Amino acid sequence: MANVLIIDDDPFIGELLIAIAESAGHDGEKALTLKEGMALAREERFDVVFLDVILPDGNGLDALPELQQLSNMPEVIIITGKGDSKGAELAINSGAWDYISKPASQEEYMLHMKRVFQYRSEKQSSSPKLGHHNIVGRSDSIVRCLGQAAKAAESHVGVLLLGETGTGKELFARAVHDNSMRRTGPFIIVDCASIPENLVESILFGHERGAFTSADKSQEGLIAKADGGTLFLDEVGELPVSLQKSFLRVLQERTYRPVGGNEEKQSDFRLVAATNRDLEALVQSGRFRQDLLYRLQAFTIELPPLRQRGEDINRLSRYYLNKMAADFDASPIAISEEFLDALKSYPWPGNVRELFNVLEQVFTSNPGAGEFLPIHLPVRLRVSAAQASVLPKQEPKNSLTLIKGNKSRKPQARSEDMPMPEVNLPDANKLPPFKEYRDEAVNSAEKLYLEQLILISKANMAEAARISGISVSRLYALLKKHNIKKQYSVE
Repeated sequence: MANVLIIDDDPFIGELLIAIAESAGHDGEKALTLKEGMALAREERFDVVFLDVILPDGNGLDALPELQQLSNMPEVIIITGKGDSKGAELAINSGAWDYISKPASQEEYMLHMKRVFQYRSEKQSSSPKLGHHNIVGRSDSIVRCLGQAAKAAESHVGVLLLGETGTGKELFARAVHDNSMRRTGPFIIVDCASIPENLVESILFGHERGAFTSADKSQEGLIAKADGGTLFLDEVGELPVSLQKSFLRVLQERTYRPVGGNEEKQSDFRLVAATNRDLEALVQSGRFRQDLLYRLQAFTIELPPLRQRGEDINRLSRYYLNKMAADFDASPIAISEEFLDALKSYPWPGNVRELFNVLEQVFTSNPGAGEFLPIHLPVRLRVSAAQASVLPKQEPKNSLTLIKGNKSRKPQARSEDMPMPEVNLPDANKLPPFKEYRDEAVNSAEKLYLEQLILISKANMAEAARISGISVSRLYALLKKHNIKKQYSVE
């Protein structure tokens, strides 16, 4: 049984849709205003929301983002009194499941409701849950990746994990293995970036005694060890071109031949590959075989960088600091909001791995801290937080436009009777000439950069010159120009 919510100020539409839902064995509720409807949506779990566009207290499309953020993620069907191609495009692009123009017949409503219930049922039955212990986060991007990994785990195809260094590719590879039918088999890791090129073939395929000078005994390769389990080929983009053809044959035939051997052997393994490289670009440059790339791309999951899932930083930080406290048998340390804000202001080029390294440094370097504050963070993070604090705050702009309806309304005030909104125009006498304004902005940026440069370099002028690419004499001149002292206290 599903729950249906109708947000429409036409009582007849609400009653009709509730009757259709109940006839199919589902429950329904209605609201006549956007405020009332959103309050219901937040309080109860609804599977489907029929949402009018023109409501007495707002535009229904403006509620789409919040509806999509609800934990149950209901399907939203837009209904409006005036249908047009731009409105339909806007509704679908904004995440609506479908778009209905009024007036619509009872049969049309029944058909849409039947289809959305069928879609919802199929979607839920095909969305297995992924059992995982170390993947932390609830952002849309990471939840989507977890759903993809769950589907991959139920299948037998190979998986390709794409993402920057430190985004958790090995964690996802383990999650796919641990939730698959091969979970009782081995999970074998091959780091292609760390194996010398002249040893890759022997390490993967194994070798027979006497195959080369130092082969004093036969050695089983990692492909053989992965039999019945999963072979995780990390940094697959570093696999030597000379070996790619042989490995492609292994994937196709599930047979291999050890170095120096004459007998074909079999290994039944599932491949999970990962890379932070652009494999398409490597194909174009002749450093990766296109046929191997096609084979790897059976099921691709692209992991987001940490800078695109900023809402997870708080959760990741608390998780890791609590884990460290447990590992060291210590009491958890309080975390200030300013500390978390500083973490969120940093771009994290090393992603989750870099975040955990920083938190480990903070934890071990400040054992007596009663609460973690921004002062406990490395200088580069404090500089980033300082930069973020001086940047102008940008107000989010609403990208949704109003779709005018043709419904009868209570008489409204005429446009000529309504007061015009006030617009604050700059005083022409107070606006400086462009050159003066530009020079002032450049001077301000120069001063901020130099202050941060002295802080990062700890007032070491040779180091400051190396970082900035400016000569020491020029640096002294700029410091004098902006009246910046070299004496900085650096933690």
